[in-house]
Amino acid sequence: MWLNKWSWLFLMLSVSAVCQAADDAEGYYHLFAGGEKKALAGLQSLAKAKDPDALMKLGFIYEYGVSGSADVEKALHFYEQACDLDSRYGCYNARYFYQYGQGVALNTTRAQALADKANKQDILVDATTLNELVDEIYSAKATAIKDPSQRFTFLQMVMSYANTGNELLMNRLGFSKSDVLNLAEFWAKDNDPDITFLVGQLYDARFIKVANKDAFRMKWYRRAAELGQPDAQNILGLLYATGEKGVKPDIQQALKWYELAAKQGNKDALTNLGIIYYLGEQVDIDYTKAFQLFDTAKEQGSAVAWRYLAWMYTNGQYVQTDCKLAADYFDKGQSRVGRIDGFLATCEKDKQAREKGSNELPVLTFKQVGTFTGGKNDSYACQLHLQVDTNRIGEVANMRVGLNIKNREGAVLTDTVSFAPFGMNTLNRNLEGDEHNSFSQSTLLHIEDNAFCDGLTLEMTHATAKIKGKDVDLLKAGILTLVP
Repeated sequence: MWLNKWSWLFLMLSVSAVCQAADDAEGYYHLFAGGEKKALAGLQSLAKAKDPDALMKLGFIYEYGVSGSADVEKALHFYEQACDLDSRYGCYNARYFYQYGQGVALNTTRAQALADKANKQDILVDATTLNELVDEIYSAKATAIKDPSQRFTFLQMVMSYANTGNELLMNRLGFSKSDVLNLAEFWAKDNDPDITFLVGQLYDARFIKVANKDAFRMKWYRRAAELGQPDAQNILGLLYATGEKGVKPDIQQALKWYELAAKQGNKDALTNLGIIYYLGEQVDIDYTKAFQLFDTAKEQGSAVAWRYLAWMYTNGQYVQTDCKLAADYFDKGQSRVGRIDGFLATCEKDKQAREKGSNELPVLTFKQVGTFTGGKNDSYACQLHLQVDTNRIGEVANMRVGLNIKNREGAVLTDTVSFAPFGMNTLNRNLEGDEHNSFSQSTLLHIEDNAFCDGLTLEMTHATAKIKGKDVDLLKAGILTLVP
């Protein structure tokens, strides 16, 4: 699947879960922003003890009216106090009000005095560049304050600067990573879908350190998805489809979120939907839908969609094989497949082999080739790596194998595994052009119980597939063998 957004996805986490200690400025700020009014006293106590970060947080609270009304006079008081206490803090924050006449009379002389006071000794930027950057950022801020529609653009700007090697400089200008996240989170309360999604991205980029980053970012991604943000909707679809980050796979939820994003023209969602219908691992294969989705996604600039279309033209899936067009599509999808030596000749030879074919069914083998242990954030204890092979060219699709999985104690777990199409050609390449056995396919089976992660015995209870477009009972036909 392509994205790039769980069981903990739905948690409405308390801001008290932020990993900062409750007795530091950042921790008190998040408690206060989350509605714990008593946390303000903690910040005030730190400010009286001349903690510049606490003074900055108080300035922020009163500048933006966090959990109350804005108060420019109080904001200036705390910012200027921080600047007087430690010139690494607050000077540019206070300058802004005087430079742009925000809540106070315009006073460029006072603004310049504050700028001159700011510590610039360890900032490796010349004065001209610094002044230009300051004007760019604070002019954009003034615009965003007057026009809320410009908030997202402004946040993107400061996020970019803070995340590209300019962190020290941005700290001096009053836009530390935590300040950027705090501002985005505060503005997200107005239910702007893009800003809400941005908050999730900021948690993902560790603009603030939290013990459970994934839970925080996904809380915001889900909120953004519910507000109609297509990138967030695509992320939710991806996670439900793949079962990553602690969520149990749920194909209906995956389809729901992908379709919502795809309706808005999101290229990744269009591509991911196409992949689901092409692979047929979670739903029955539908090459018609897959082709239509890929065809739309390629027009939106999806390189992956170009590759899948190229693969369909290579294998004659829904469309007639067209080797030259396939090579062109692979190139547009930034894949090396169409450029490998002898691609056109092999593609044409495989086309003829598939058309000529044989009425004899292929011989298939099934086996477990390994086990992957799950991590602390995964919803599974382990994953069984299962593989199926064919002995000749000819598409095997919609393959389903029912299993009884017996452990050492004799307990039995029943499940069914699915495989993506295989055996279509002899190129021995995957979509990107890397070496891959064309006559082999594998899948991962999620196991939630540690008792079924080793010492296992497998028994096939049923097995079906489409071979040459016809449904075949593989066990009844005697063409599928379980390899120990």
